[in-house]
Amino acid sequence: PLGLTGTLRKMAQEDEALGWKTLYAGFGPLLTRQVIFGSVKFLAFERACEVIFAAWPALRDLTWTSLTVSLVAGGMSGILSSVVSQPADSVLTFVAQNSNNANNGNSVAAEGAANDTSQGGDTTKAMGLIEGCRIMIEQDGPGALFRGLGSRCVWAGSIIAGQFL
Repeated sequence: PLGLTGTLRKMAQEDEALGWKTLYAGFGPLLTRQVIFGSVKFLAFERACEVIFAAWPALRDLTWTSLTVSLVAGGMSGILSSVVSQPADSVLTFVAQNSNNANNGNSVAAEGAANDTSQGGDTTKAMGLIEGCRIMIEQDGPGALFRGLGSRCVWAGSIIAGQFL
């Protein structure tokens, strides 16, 4: 049995070059994506409630109508948050998939690096977010940034609606 310290040591040894940095390699981009999603979620919810209550002030009077407004505004904010943060999610997923496959030699990053012999030595390097975005758009067009948006909107709209209920 490894225990806590043995497990942490094993995790740090997964990639000798990065060590502990491996655990937090995607933290910055993920945090950025979460801040965008959360900010839009709360802003959109507040604005949606304001607009609905301004149009139908009587909805404030009863508990069930007020809760219905919260449910609808929450769903709308979840959908809008998904639309705004989907490009970041798509690029993060693309970069992670290609970084995981780089060791096998079957990733976009590995193909590009194999063609670049100007650096010498190690021909595989980690793909950055900007480069990942550029490659996605070159290969599949701007629509690639919104791949999976429909299902994500349904999921986030439902979850966020429940959070604001």
